[in-house]
Parts: sequence; structure tokens; C-alpha cells
Amino acid sequence: MSLLLGVLRDPRVITQWTLPQWNRLLRETRAQGLSARLSWILEERDLQAACPPAALTELEAQRCIAALKQAQARLELRKLHKALAPLDIPIMLLKGAAYAQAGLRVARGRDFADLDILLPRERLEAAETALETAGWISETTNRYDQRYYRRWMHELPPLHHRTRSFEVDVHHALLPLTGRLRPDPSRIWAASRSLPDAPYRIPCPEDMLLHGAAQVFQDGEIAGQLGGLLDLHQLIGELSAQSGFWERLPVRAEALQLGRPLYYALHFSRALLDTRIPPEVLRAAQAHAPGPLNNRLMDLLVPRVLEPRYPARRPARFAAWLLYLRSHWLRMPPGLLTRHLLRKALRGGKP
Repeated sequence: MSLLLGVLRDPRVITQWTLPQWNRLLRETRAQGLSARLSWILEERDLQAACPPAALTELEAQRCIAALKQAQARLELRKLHKALAPLDIPIMLLKGAAYAQAGLRVARGRDFADLDILLPRERLEAAETALETAGWISETTNRYDQRYYRRWMHELPPLHHRTRSFEVDVHHALLPLTGRLRPDPSRIWAASRSLPDAPYRIPCPEDMLLHGAAQVFQDGEIAGQLGGLLDLHQLIGELSAQSGFWERLPVRAEALQLGRPLYYALHFSRALLDTRIPPEVLRAAQAHAPGPLNNRLMDLLVPRVLEPRYPARRPARFAAWLLYLRSHWLRMPPGLLTRHLLRKALRGGKP
């Protein structure tokens, strides 16, 4: 096991480390973009005194950078609301934006690479016009890529403001329209909650966790998603303290067709991060497990691409490639997938 996985499972292990182990940990953490989050985890366990001064300085410096990214995200969000407010279009925050605005501990130190929002699909055209007028434009200029997003995906092409570099992803659904799983966005809206001090909505706790599970294990390539798995681990620890959460979660997963991603989220969070999950919830999730062969294959591939392998071990490129193909297989039916891959291969781009 990597040192980073070891410290995420039990931060107290750092009290026995040598300087070479700290050097390796910092390399692994930096490569995964988790330095700021590790800083908060160690602070929550009151372990700063166990850190070498140079290591503590680096972790705290990365925390400052993460704080800057979160401030930029808040600014972008205020600008988005200002552009959409005249049209009275509701905005639901997703992933990191939702965690931060809800004041969840999982947001501490989280690096915001982009801002994810969900809008009602029937208001999407009006919203896009308003955002374009306010300066947000798509840098996706290829006609096929534009059609790919607008006909088959669950979001518009990524938007950037003309004077700012922050990326905004405008969703109208949680997963691609052509995917194997298609949770009904109206159910997400119906169960969402308004924020007391902000003009936004956030998913209910169960939907927040299920969306995170779907992003990592249904819509994503999984490789490089240790931060996503850490999100799930920390969300489980925080949200499960709410009364009735564990009873509602399997029922909600069934209603949204997200039983399989939930199974993977619980299974790999427990296996890799030692997440505490009630046995009866694990048994309920087991009903959505794949067949024995697929299950065994995922058990072989997923830990290889999630475990930091720097610097001593070779990257798990073949495992990552197989999971990359899996992500597209789940995203499109065979005929459409074949045409899509051929077109992208001829263009020389990554599908």
C-alpha cells in the first residue's frame, strides 16, 4: 500500500515515520493534488506536531492555494447568479460547490478545477443565451464536439468567461443521456434543499453521495480519482451522522437507478480507505454488484489505478486503459460508441 493511502486510512501512522517516508508521501500527495486536504486531515487529528517543519510548511502552503481557488469559485458563482437572476432560473450546486456552500468538512482544502451547476433542461437555452451575453463562451469549436455535448451528454460544452480562466460546467442531468443509467433530474430537483443564506439549491444528502459515486464509477475513467474516492469516504463519515441516512440511502439509490455505482463506492471506500459502513447497508448494496467475473476484474483494476504508484512502481497504464474503455462502454450504446471512437481516432484526439 502507498504511504498516502496508509495515512488516509489512519493518520496516526505519521508519528512513526522517517524523513525518507515523508519525502515519498509529499511526492504522492502532490501528484494526486491532495496536499491541502491532507493538511486539514492532520489538523483535525491534532497531528501537526508530528510533521517535520518543512513538510508542514508545504502542506499549509497548498492549503492557501486551495483557499484561493475556492474564493475564485465563489466569485464565479456570484457572477453566474447575477447573469441568471433576471430570468429567475434556479441554480443547483453540484460536487465541490455544493460541499463548500453547505459548509461540509469535505470541502476543506478541496481544489476547485471547475464549477459544476445543474439547471432545469427546459430553461437551458435561455440560460445559455444569458450566460453568453454576460461573457461566458464555449471554447469547443468543432461542430462534431458541439453536437456530441448537445445531443448525447448531460452538460453543455465547458464554458469560460472572456476575462477569467475559471471553467464552468452547466449540467442538465447527472449522467449522459445515452448512458446505461439515467437518473431522472426531476427527482433530484424535487428532493433538493435550499441554502439558508444563499440563492442556490443543493442535492439532498443521499443524492449528494450518489452523485459522487456516479461521477467516479459510472461516468468517469476511475484512474486518477483517488480524490473522488476520498470525497466519498469523507461524505459517508459526515452525512451518515444524520438520522435515518443509512436507511434512506439504498432506497434512494434504487429510485435513481444508481445501485451499481453505490455498490462500488461503498465497496472500494471500505477496501481502500477503511470507511465505516454498517454491515446491513453493505448487504443491501451487494444486490447491485456485477457478476463474479466483472466483480473480480474490478477488484483487480480499480485499486491499481487509484493507489498512488509514484515513485517506485510503474504506472498502471494497461489497467487505466481498460477502465477508460469501460467508461465509454457505459456512456454510449455500441453503435454510437463505435462511430464516436472511429471519428475521434481519425481526428487524432482522445475520445
